[in-house]
Amino acid sequence: MSAPAMDRDQTYVYDPETCSFKEVETTWTDWAARAGQIVGLAVILTGLLFWGIDQQWIASPSEKTLRVENTALEQQLDRVNSRMTTLSARLDTLAKKDRTLYRRLFQMKPISEDVRQVGVGGADPYRQFDELGADTEALLKNTAQQLDKLERQMSLQKSSYKELYSVAKQRQDRLRQLPAIRPANGRVVSNYGMRDHPILKVRKMHEGIDFLLKRGTPVMATAEGVVQRAEHNPGYGKVIEVKHPESEYMTRYAHLSEIPDKIYRGAEVQRGDTIGYSGNSGLSTGPHLHYEVRRLDGSALNPMRFLMPDMSPESYRTLERRTQQYRASAGGSASPASAR
Repeated sequence: MSAPAMDRDQTYVYDPETCSFKEVETTWTDWAARAGQIVGLAVILTGLLFWGIDQQWIASPSEKTLRVENTALEQQLDRVNSRMTTLSARLDTLAKKDRTLYRRLFQMKPISEDVRQVGVGGADPYRQFDELGADTEALLKNTAQQLDKLERQMSLQKSSYKELYSVAKQRQDRLRQLPAIRPANGRVVSNYGMRDHPILKVRKMHEGIDFLLKRGTPVMATAEGVVQRAEHNPGYGKVIEVKHPESEYMTRYAHLSEIPDKIYRGAEVQRGDTIGYSGNSGLSTGPHLHYEVRRLDGSALNPMRFLMPDMSPESYRTLERRTQQYRASAGGSASPASAR
């Protein structure tokens, strides 16, 4: 059976018993009910829409505060990371100077790059950030890694500078205690080495150098040290010995005419201090200063080597040549000289 034509203004319902459409009358209550259903559905949909908008864009005051704080923290972490990167670069520059300048200057073994670049050992120290959001995890991990790197760099550089300071101080102390100036303003008339003894008239080792001086000429300490001996000796006459432990040397000043009261065993002296006055005491043929440089074990060294910082190599060679000429022309015993 064909269905009757349905007009748009008419309402039909299907009757399953007759398998046909029947016209029904639509009352105003039917229209009101349908309108109410539509309005209700619209209200529900609108409510759901605004609820979603509120959840997404309209947060509570506390949520707004948290979001502002999070944004500020992220910005601050970015600034901190930037500063740490700058500091790390500066530490790298210091490490380069440490390796190429300071340690080379002090002849110290440089710190290897393997030691400088060593990381944090053990389990992953940053896994605590794994459960955070991807952006937050990356930001916090990067910050923590930068901090760890800076701590390692600063700790290593601090240890290195501490070591360098210790070595520099030792070198400085050693330089202060290294015999490096002339003990008196006079001419060297007898050099270090074998010579004819001025009194015994036999060949004998002369373990120092002699300066020709007028009696009473000030004699200066050639380096910082501690007086070990200030006394009269049958051979050396009035003699002073100064120990320089940091440089591992000892200097001796003999045939003095006077030793000041301030110079006694245990007294500390500085380079350039007047410690006595030249004379002719002990086994000596005339006023002069006998000067020795020895190792702490007592072995004698050529004092001329320690005059080098006070003169040029040309001056040293000229001085040595003139000394030899003077000794040759004086015939050995004619010049004032010590018996030592």
